[in-house]
Amino acid sequence: MNLENQELLFSIFHDGGVEDIRDTVDGIECTIDIMYLAERIKPKFRGIIIKLIYPAELYIEYVDTSETIRHFKELNKLDIEILKAQVIEDTVKVFCSINGGKSFGYLNVKASEIYIYDPERNLISLEELKTICNQYWDDFKAAARRRPSLS
Repeated sequence: MNLENQELLFSIFHDGGVEDIRDTVDGIECTIDIMYLAERIKPKFRGIIIKLIYPAELYIEYVDTSETIRHFKELNKLDIEILKAQVIEDTVKVFCSINGGKSFGYLNVKASEIYIYDPERNLISLEELKTICNQYWDDFKAAARRRPSLS
């Protein structure tokens, strides 16, 4: 997955929470808690799993203090919510709210490849995820148009 697609992937996860970051044999995995998309795959799902294939990095850098946290145990203690993503040099920098907006930082993501899975470990392509996301927002807009106006 090229950098632009990695940026798109994290942009799709807007408002999702980063949870359960862990090492695997060949990379780093985490769950993105994004129920509004996950339940469109299967109603009981709450999140989507992403796997960064080595060589890979995943760490947070606070905006206000420049403090960097790389240990997954420490990262997992934070409430990290994805706001937006952009590519800077060879890294996807994901701007995040931390601990309910008490601070902000960049989740720095670097991977040779990224795979996307549902909670049952079925592979999901970026195109499939993009379609699911577009359908969600189309349905959301349609529902908003059907609501009566308050004015």
